[in-house]
Amino acid sequence: MRQSNSRFAVIVPIGPGTVELRRFHDLLDSLSTYEPGACLCVAIDSEPSERDVAPRGHLGRGSEFITLHAPFQDRGEPLMGQLSASVLLALRTAHQAGPLEFVLRMDTDALVISPFRDAIHALLAAHPEAGILGTLGCTCRREAWYYGIEKDAISDVFTALETTPASDPAFARIREHAHLAVEAGYSGKEYCQGGAYVISFPMLTRLSTTGCLDHPEDWLPLAVPEDVMMGMYARTVGLRSVDCSLPGQPFGNHLSGLAYPPGDLVKRGCSLIHSVKGDPEYSESDIRRYFRERRQTMDNSARFTRAGA
Repeated sequence: MRQSNSRFAVIVPIGPGTVELRRFHDLLDSLSTYEPGACLCVAIDSEPSERDVAPRGHLGRGSEFITLHAPFQDRGEPLMGQLSASVLLALRTAHQAGPLEFVLRMDTDALVISPFRDAIHALLAAHPEAGILGTLGCTCRREAWYYGIEKDAISDVFTALETTPASDPAFARIREHAHLAVEAGYSGKEYCQGGAYVISFPMLTRLSTTGCLDHPEDWLPLAVPEDVMMGMYARTVGLRSVDCSLPGQPFGNHLSGLAYPPGDLVKRGCSLIHSVKGDPEYSESDIRRYFRERRQTMDNSARFTRAGA
C-alpha cells in the first residue's frame, strides 16, 4: 500500500540516435508503471537538432516534461565534463521546480522494476546525513573486488584541476568545493554508481545556496565522471553518499551489464537497476523483454482487480 505522497523529479540524459530514444521511452514506461507520480522529468538531449523526445503517455497526469536540448554543445567530453555540467544544469532546473523530496537520476540503460518511492522515503528518513542514495561504487555485488574501490575519486578531481590554469575562476570555485569536501571527511572512493541514484532535496537546496549550481560550465574541461563529481559534492555540502543495495533495498546496479540475472534481481527486491546493456550472458533485448512482460502482467492484473471491484 502506498504510504508516501512525496513529490519527486527524474533526470535522464539521452544519447544521440533513435536507439537511445527507444531506450528512454522504455525507461519512462517502466517508471510510469510502478511510480506514475513524478511531478517533473528533465531530459538532457545530446542531439544538436531539437528532436521531439517527449514521451507519449508515459508520464502521469499533471507531470511536467522539460527538455534541455544539447546543453554545452561541442564543449567538453560528452561522457565526462559535458555530462557533469549538463546534470548540474538539470539539477538547477529541478530545484527551481521544488520543493521535492528527492530527484531520481537515471541513465537510459537503467530500468524501474518495482515501486521505490516508499523505500526511498523511509531511507531518507532513516539517514538524515544522506545526500545521495544508491549503489556505493560500481556494483552491488559484494564479492566483486571493485565494490566501492575501483576509482580514487578525489584524485580524479584534483588531477583534472591540475590541467586548469590557477588564474581561472572556474578552477578556484571547484578547488574550493573540493577542499570543503575533504574537510568534511571526503577521502575519495565515495560515490554512487551513476546509472541510477537519488539526490535528496536537502542536498539539492544546499548545492543551490552554496553556489555549486551557479556555474555548471566550470566542469566542462575536466575529465571527471559525473558520479564522482556528485559524490564529492555530497561532502562539500556536509552530507554523504549512502549505499542502499543490500537485499531488500532499492538499488541493483552494475557498471556494465546486470549485477545478477533478471529473476534474481526481482527476488532480491530491487527497484532500480543498471545496466540492461553490455551483459555477457543476456542480450539487451531479452532483458528488456523480460521486464516489459512483467510490467504487462502487472497492468493486466491491476485492470482485472479494478474490473472486479
